[in-house]
Amino acid sequence: MLDKTHEISPFAQLVTYYRQRRGISQGQLAQATRLSRTYVYHLETGQRANPSPQVVQNIARVLELSTGDRVSFFEAYNRQTGQFVDTDQMESTLLDLGALARLLVLNTSYPAHSLDNLWFLHSWNEASIYLFEVQKVLENHEHIHLLELVFDPEMRKRFHGWENLARRLVSDFLYNTRTLTHLSEYKALIKTLRDYPEYRRIASSVYTRSKPAPSFVFQIQHDDLGRITLRTATTVFTNLSNYSMVSYVPGDQQTLDVYCAQGWQPGNHFLH
Repeated sequence: MLDKTHEISPFAQLVTYYRQRRGISQGQLAQATRLSRTYVYHLETGQRANPSPQVVQNIARVLELSTGDRVSFFEAYNRQTGQFVDTDQMESTLLDLGALARLLVLNTSYPAHSLDNLWFLHSWNEASIYLFEVQKVLENHEHIHLLELVFDPEMRKRFHGWENLARRLVSDFLYNTRTLTHLSEYKALIKTLRDYPEYRRIASSVYTRSKPAPSFVFQIQHDDLGRITLRTATTVFTNLSNYSMVSYVPGDQQTLDVYCAQGWQPGNHFLH
């Protein structure tokens, strides 16, 4: 039992204050920062007085602290521990991760797009727009979710083995967003996805406790290119998965030939 005479430090009080202001529980903060609930409890009660700078950075990021609040938070941490948080890496002098994701997507030869942490499609390169034939979709919608595309009846016709693909993606999505379920944006997204009966059916039956394999293969039918076999390759930019880039590389020789013909295969002059 905690000694009631124990004085709780300003830093510990700020953890509690900012968490409560954000409207999340100790368990939700623990889940979002990859800490245990006991660890968060001990932080807030002063029983764990020397967390690492990375832990403090992650808490500040999850609680979405403003610049002024971050300064107060980090200064309280420094006074308590004598350690410094690298505030320069939290400021706008560094390239925003979303801008970094867009830059890498636009400068890769392979078809690629980026996703934010809730899997909303963030940026596309021309090769991926052509490969998935989404020109009209992008013209008519500004904020598209990857699963909304997959469960759209018209898009669904393009995927061979749609059921297996949908189950794989839903399982990965639920696993990768399991620390974000407290967010109002997540709750609104799930409500939208549940308007798709097939999403409801699949989400209720997939297994989401195992970390997904980093790559998988699926097939699409393209109006001009025929049947294409694709393998996914995913790059995650932070340990909190704020943004990721998904590239689509050839899954068989026929697709490799198509990529070479389209100029999507880097260094293709070495392949034959």
